[in-house]
Amino acid sequence: MGGGIMWPMRGGGETSELPPSVVTGRVVFESQSGESCCVAVDPSILSGSAHRGLAILTDLPVGPATVTVAGFSTDFAPLPAGIMAECKTAPAEAAHKCDPDRVASPAFESPPLSVTILAGVQTNLPEVPIVALPFLFDYSPPQDSMVVPPFNFLFTVVDAVTGIRPESVNLDVSFQVPTNEPPSFRIVTKRVHLDLNACDDGTDAPCSPSGSLQLAGFKASGLAPELPVGPVEARITAENLADPPSDLDFRYSFNVLATSTETPAPTETPSIESASAGTAGGSPAAGDSSASTEGAQTAGRPPAPAGNSVPEATPTATPIPGGAQ
Repeated sequence: MGGGIMWPMRGGGETSELPPSVVTGRVVFESQSGESCCVAVDPSILSGSAHRGLAILTDLPVGPATVTVAGFSTDFAPLPAGIMAECKTAPAEAAHKCDPDRVASPAFESPPLSVTILAGVQTNLPEVPIVALPFLFDYSPPQDSMVVPPFNFLFTVVDAVTGIRPESVNLDVSFQVPTNEPPSFRIVTKRVHLDLNACDDGTDAPCSPSGSLQLAGFKASGLAPELPVGPVEARITAENLADPPSDLDFRYSFNVLATSTETPAPTETPSIESASAGTAGGSPAAGDSSASTEGAQTAGRPPAPAGNSVPEATPTATPIPGGAQ
């Protein structure tokens, strides 16, 4: 089998031990022929530790290809843009589908690793180089949620090895507004002012609830600017402290609902002639606006290209790092 994964550690060095922040692993296979697939796996299969590997990718097309390995802090692995098929594994229960709807940012990821699939031959991956990436540990409002102004953005941006550069943390919101000239709408983008509070697991200001995931970064909060009713895209960006730094560019969408301004009718009682109720709801959220952009933003969810299917079975296989021989 191959050399498995050596995970980078805080303070330097590498280890075969699975980082505590990694809950789900993901393997993406892309052939030069255009065929591709994705599969989510138990991360212990990828670790190269004492766990015996279980998963081997099967029915792969012959020829040059790449394999990319990632680790997520979520209990799912999102489906990458442009990939629709699920990779077949042996045994089948070693893995499950990548999630086509929810979005998440990886805590660790390898570069695309070049492999050549030969007919009738098992192709082993070499040792997998993997790096820590800045990622979102949590965020609010959640993806696809419905919110009523005024509301705050809350998120925790972290890195499992180096930490986060505070000046790099930004949040932009984009939405459509109607115009009187074609096209009938334009995209407006506003920058949200953020307050950052440093966090570090193992201290009295942890990033994770348990404080045991070895994460460092910032807890961010900011009042949402004035937003129209309808869909809004949030874009969170950041850099870690690696040399060279790695980037986070995370996008997701949610929906803004109208603020209630109706006043209930007076209620009569035998002892009081009338009593009027106060206005329900709060005042509209205030916010500072920035320059508008004319280009459409991509809404967090990966597109589903047509014509992408699982390739025909070929008697070849390649193991995930740590896979059985």
